[in-house]
Amino acid sequence: MSNSKNRLMAAGSAFTLVVTAVGISVLGGGAANADVAGASAAPVTYPLVANSVASSQIVNGSIAHGDYGLGTIAQDNLAPALVTLLRTPNPNTVNAATVQDGTLTEADLNAAVKAKLNATGPAYLKHWGTVHRNVIGAADAQLATTSTQAPLGDGALNLHTASATDKVAFGNEADFAGQNVTDLGTVGFSVYTTGENNALGNNMPSIIFEIDPNVAAVASNYSSLVYVPSNGAANQWTAFNASTDTVKHWGLTGSLFNATPCSINGARCTWTEMLDYLNDGDDGAKLLTATISKGRDYAFSGAVDALKFGGKTYDFEAAGVTAG
Repeated sequence: MSNSKNRLMAAGSAFTLVVTAVGISVLGGGAANADVAGASAAPVTYPLVANSVASSQIVNGSIAHGDYGLGTIAQDNLAPALVTLLRTPNPNTVNAATVQDGTLTEADLNAAVKAKLNATGPAYLKHWGTVHRNVIGAADAQLATTSTQAPLGDGALNLHTASATDKVAFGNEADFAGQNVTDLGTVGFSVYTTGENNALGNNMPSIIFEIDPNVAAVASNYSSLVYVPSNGAANQWTAFNASTDTVKHWGLTGSLFNATPCSINGARCTWTEMLDYLNDGDDGAKLLTATISKGRDYAFSGAVDALKFGGKTYDFEAAGVTAG
């Protein structure tokens, strides 16, 4: 029809087509739409007047993809509802083949997908690791998942010493230097041990703070402030509060502290007694490092988690250490 129209228009003719029951359609060839078969329609004059073509004058299936946008029909010719319908894909019909590379943005995604894309992982802390200067012999400390349900998360700090002459330490040598020992607050941890460990003696990991003790009566700028609890229950996790432990489990290392009230080689102290001893009116004890250690006393294989001090709880996981 378009070609016939063009030829008539080129000849300068005024062309008027009357759609009748004989089956001639306005657009395209073929049989007329059943809606108009057997009935007369108003004459159509070319060029067409805007809004003059009704759906009943269009043969079913006669409008092709090429007519839209690329051909004679523009978006403005279509009802807004139809445009929306044509643009809306059926459920589950969109895939990689129907989406142009680079066209999807975050704004196109639903809230749940956006939340997953923008989710941040755990904030693993820096400077936690093996303190190599305090490792002796066949001993190791490893962050890993555990075969038990750890107190926090899925992992723990696994500790292993092969004999009484081995030693290992795991901790942080950078972030706590210069802090006050009196600001440690509640100190504690959870320990997993075994019957084999317990059978050897008082065989437990230690919490150790290397400190500048600043005790007026002792000319020493270094000591290890050590907490070693009694054996935990075999084959299970036991939580220890080192600050409220009523047994004298705290001690200070170094020969200059021998024969002093809280010497590691003497009677030792409770946490309250230790703080009283260090608070002698001098500058006050200062932290240098914070570690978990095992050895040199017995062979050991076990784990530590939920280390507490300074108002935080440190969670040992396979991928790193977090604080909460």
